[in-house]
Amino acid sequence: MHERLADLPRDFDLVIIGGGINGAGVARDAALRGFRVALVEQYDFGSGSSSRTSKLVHGGIRYLEHGAIRLVWEACHERRRLLQLAPHLVRPLPFVFPVYAGGRVGLWRLRAGMWLYDLLAAFRNVRRHRVLSMRHPEAWSENLRRDGLRGAALYYDAAMNDARLVLANVVAAREAGAVVLSRATVTRIDLDGSGAGAGARGVEIHDSVSGDRATWNARCVVACTGVWTNALLAAIPGTQPAVAPTRGTHIVVRRLGERAFTLAAERDGRVFFALPWGEGTLVGTTDVEDAGLPEAVEPTEAEIEYLLAEANRFFPAAGLLRHDVVAAFAGLRPLLRATGDASARRREHAILQPVPGLFAVVGGKYTTYRAVAESVVDRIEPSLGRRAACRTRTTPLPGGDFAWSPEEHWQRGAQFQAKAAELAAYARVETAMAARWLTLYGTRAAAIAALAAAAPAAPATGPETPVRFHPAEVAYAVRHEFALRLEDWFLRRSGTAFEPGNGIADLEIIAAIFSRELGWDAATREAEIRNCRNLLERIGASAAR
Repeated sequence: MHERLADLPRDFDLVIIGGGINGAGVARDAALRGFRVALVEQYDFGSGSSSRTSKLVHGGIRYLEHGAIRLVWEACHERRRLLQLAPHLVRPLPFVFPVYAGGRVGLWRLRAGMWLYDLLAAFRNVRRHRVLSMRHPEAWSENLRRDGLRGAALYYDAAMNDARLVLANVVAAREAGAVVLSRATVTRIDLDGSGAGAGARGVEIHDSVSGDRATWNARCVVACTGVWTNALLAAIPGTQPAVAPTRGTHIVVRRLGERAFTLAAERDGRVFFALPWGEGTLVGTTDVEDAGLPEAVEPTEAEIEYLLAEANRFFPAAGLLRHDVVAAFAGLRPLLRATGDASARRREHAILQPVPGLFAVVGGKYTTYRAVAESVVDRIEPSLGRRAACRTRTTPLPGGDFAWSPEEHWQRGAQFQAKAAELAAYARVETAMAARWLTLYGTRAAAIAALAAAAPAAPATGPETPVRFHPAEVAYAVRHEFALRLEDWFLRRSGTAFEPGNGIADLEIIAAIFSRELGWDAATREAEIRNCRNLLERIGASAAR
């Protein structure tokens, strides 16, 4: 799994730049069609916008008011597909959408929107929506503000583990024959000529781990670089900036309730979400134009205060203060450059071809990544000289091939519990930990259990020692999930960076495992601990300001 640039072939049908959700999806689709594929990512897979989302696979109900009917239709159908193909990473989530007196959305408008939403899903959502009256508000409102409340709608979307969904696509691409390389930078796109007739013929790569450099030859180059697209294409003559990024900030606060809510901010009318996530509640997002360096994006104080204020308006009993913010993070949306308000900007994708052999995927919506990847490979197939059927519509993602139904998995039914008990006995861990493996790794939890069984018994867990991770998971992340830096584990393999304490207490334990697996010397280990500690402290810094 630790192959570096010098170990890899150099001739491909297509090279994909960017290991976010679009790049990973294109790599998987193309590899499953039998093409020679290479995927290169300058940092960690999914480390950009693809792991800084609202954690939702959703149809986009708020896009209906902007007339994006086709986008919502496609998103609803892709949501259903992902629920079936990756039930360990994508699960149904009921949402309450409350309506208040004087609000921008009235009950009649909400009813119409919900019927249209179910219609676009061909009435094949998890369940159909219901309009909730005020007769029994205790059945649905939890701690929601009652003053001015007129009613609500209950509808269904889905929650996801965004970072691990990217990773599942990368793993699937590699298992289908693709070359995948993280921590490596494309320093140049090679053109076979100059002027209007120039075409892409490959890329030059710098491996930031080994220091090696090489040229990869390719019949096509596909840029799935998100908010880095403008910088990448700037070296291509005649190209114009294609992306106008907007910044979305989220905060994690203590748990506000067990339900998810779709809310309309009183300050500006923007729709935002509050949903259970880990041990807390995720609140977001903002939508602010941001032309800064993508790698330097961070939440602003004004955005954090905005989200806190709006959360307190709807959940006044919570009385959220700055120290209640467990973590804050921001990401940039790679939206197509267009005029108009950032929140109303369309989320459809486009496939640009600035020169022959070079394609750039711009825009798009996380929920529709699989369909985007299919359309990209369909588009470039003529340049590759042959056609093959897309297989991603029906092929489960790694870990998604359960012997039981998705509903059984989401509800942790009898078969799920029996499997968890079996894994727990084999690995000598608590059943709660084995159940957690099934929700994170799916059927590949068996591989974690095998590693755990071969290792010393893990400490017992209980009410005073909540389940966080097993050392076997860390070793598995390094050996099979491309983790090369400590931050890869904390931010994207486990997500403990966004839990209370931000994972800092586990730094030494995790660093010891990484050191053993990767052969770090003492200086490298200490530098990694120092850098990761600084990063984790920044993530949780908003609580200490």
